Amino acid sequence: MRFLSVIFFALFFSVLAQAQSVRRLAQDVKLPTQGVIEQQTVTNPIAASATRIVTGAAGATSAAEASLTTFSAQPDVPRNLTITPTGTTTDVESCVVTVTGTNIFDKVITETFSFAANASTATTGNKAFKTVTNVAWAASCESGSFGATWNIGVGEKLGLKRCMADAGGWLHSARDGVKETTAATVAASATAVESNTADVNGTMDGSTAFKFWFIQNYGCFP
Repeated sequence: MRFLSVIFFALFFSVLAQAQSVRRLAQDVKLPTQGVIEQQTVTNPIAASATRIVTGAAGATSAAEASLTTFSAQPDVPRNLTITPTGTTTDVESCVVTVTGTNIFDKVITETFSFAANASTATTGNKAFKTVTNVAWAASCESGSFGATWNIGVGEKLGLKRCMADAGGWLHSARDGVKETTAATVAASATAVESNTADVNGTMDGSTAFKFWFIQNYGCFP
């Protein structure tokens, strides 16, 4: 009888311990009122470069659509793009240039860059591209001697690896382990990871790592 009592109490306390363990694990589940802080390191991003992707692309050389699929380099890290008309910019007409590539999850994304007639300054994109696979010029992009050329580069907006519900979810960034006192300029999207970016205050020089902390919304995963 005593043996049975010992077994009973052993089983009782074992079940009790397991129940407590289950309750503890349940408390670790994210509740609707909770947020989860995401940490991300961007390793040694280079300075913004207007010619990183390609220099002097011909674009449209006649009144027909044109596209480019060969590039000098790809973005060093997921980040936004810039497109700058060069050459005979008086040949530039009001039009749209469409860039296709992939985001941080290797999903296909596109972004359009709009230009006014005779444009000679850069149009800055907002989406973070991991790769660029195609740049397409509308038939209306040039006229006259079709002498305009186009530089495609990378900007200062670094891509985040998760989505935020809004820009208020940004906490702070650090440059080489030192917290930045001036907050980054942040863009957020609850559904499109490529539209979540941070333009940090510190200088990007290709040899300095940046670390981010922000509250993700569980809306974007690979």
